[in-house]
Amino acid sequence: MQEDSAPTVESSGIYHPLLGTNVEISVVAVVGSSRATAQDAAEAGERRAVEEMTRLQAVFTVFDPASELCRWRSGVLDEPSAELVEVLTAAQHWWAVSGGAFHPATAGIRARWLRAEAEQRVPSDAELAALADAAHDLPYGVQDGRLRRTGDCSGVDLNAIAKGYIVDRGVAAALGVPGVIEVLINAGGDLRRAGAGTLTVGVEDPQAPGGSPIRVIELAEGALATSGPVHRGFRIGDAWYGHVLDPRTARPVGERPSTTVRASDAMTADALATVAGVMDWEGACGVLDETPGAAVLAVLPGGELRSHGRW
Repeated sequence: MQEDSAPTVESSGIYHPLLGTNVEISVVAVVGSSRATAQDAAEAGERRAVEEMTRLQAVFTVFDPASELCRWRSGVLDEPSAELVEVLTAAQHWWAVSGGAFHPATAGIRARWLRAEAEQRVPSDAELAALADAAHDLPYGVQDGRLRRTGDCSGVDLNAIAKGYIVDRGVAAALGVPGVIEVLINAGGDLRRAGAGTLTVGVEDPQAPGGSPIRVIELAEGALATSGPVHRGFRIGDAWYGHVLDPRTARPVGERPSTTVRASDAMTADALATVAGVMDWEGACGVLDETPGAAVLAVLPGGELRSHGRW
């Protein structure tokens, strides 16, 4: 992977369950005084990444009532950590620039579709309209680094952005080890790479999961994230409804089988993959144009590819 002439060693592993998926971590270190020293550095970088990601997973999980996010959204915690405030601030930004297409407080909408699947009955138009209306505003605000609740925060769920943030922090932790020159973390499709050289990445064809990629990308420094309804969703009768929900309508998005975003960091790619997968194409491209270095590759229902930005 390293293009320079200096010899390197690599440490890699797959960790499960981490961030609710299989997480692949690869760390490369340069050989200095001895190969053993470089191996120690690569393994230390891998450990640091895992430790940091595990620590932050405990901050952001919605499955543990003792997590910092759960305690804050329930009102038990009033002064959350800088990490939680940082991600809530980023979520507020993407909610604002997307006109609500990205929304960090849609747990109620998702819960209703899960119940619809269990009951095998699609929610009524009136019920979905009411859910969308209830999610119109953000239930919190961050200004000058100060966080305050402005509504019911019990439905705040940062999964659409926190995983990318945690991946970025894992990469930074590994790069902080002396001798480490290259890091790759792939958390179930949220991928961040830093260091020399390039990585060849295949974008999955949503019409043929597991088959030949629909596009091959060379990734140097940066991140990729993909959003789409192929692998997760709700089956009601003979109909399949993807898990990507439009907060503005409370309905599953069906016009975009797959949306892949390239960005400078994983948190941005994570958020933009949701934004671009929910918004209409022109609106999504407008948001990407305001994000330096971002690009989107979308697969339409008929298999047509559409892209915007530099690939």
